[in-house]
Amino acid sequence: CAPSDLSSGINAEYGGAAIASLQNKISSLEEQLDNESKEKQNLSKNSRRSDRKIKELTLQIEDERRQCEQYKDQMEKANSRMKTLKRQIDQNFDEVSAANAAKRKLQRELDEQIEMNDTLQRENNTLKQRQRIGSVPARKVSRQTSERGFSTSSNFRSKSSRGGGVADNDDISDEEL
Repeated sequence: CAPSDLSSGINAEYGGAAIASLQNKISSLEEQLDNESKEKQNLSKNSRRSDRKIKELTLQIEDERRQCEQYKDQMEKANSRMKTLKRQIDQNFDEVSAANAAKRKLQRELDEQIEMNDTLQRENNTLKQRQRIGSVPARKVSRQTSERGFSTSSNFRSKSSRGGGVADNDDISDEEL
């Protein structure tokens, strides 16, 4: 074998190994480039997804803020309405208390008037009985009733007003009293 053949064979052998090595490197770099390109596409896809998600969440947050503001407004209106109703309840309570106080006062006055009426009725009946038996003269009866400030025509009811037709005070006329 000639040295030139040997050197060309060695060069071809070493050159072939270098070429093969470079080709391996090229294919490895191409594979790495493909992987990085796929990774870049995945990252870009994930980035777009994240951006969409961020936009959706931003819109959702804005909607929730608006709803929160609406709820605040509704709550303020409800609080205002509640305060108004409380004031009205207090006013109504005060009015009811005043009405109850007036009712109690009127009831006391009515009870006093009924008691006074009963007392006067008993006294009137007593005077009528005494007059019938003749123990009290007619003029004395008229003085006692006029001292109290009652007119005899209103104090002595006649039987005609009760359906009897004859006056209770048969012996005393309105003129004598």
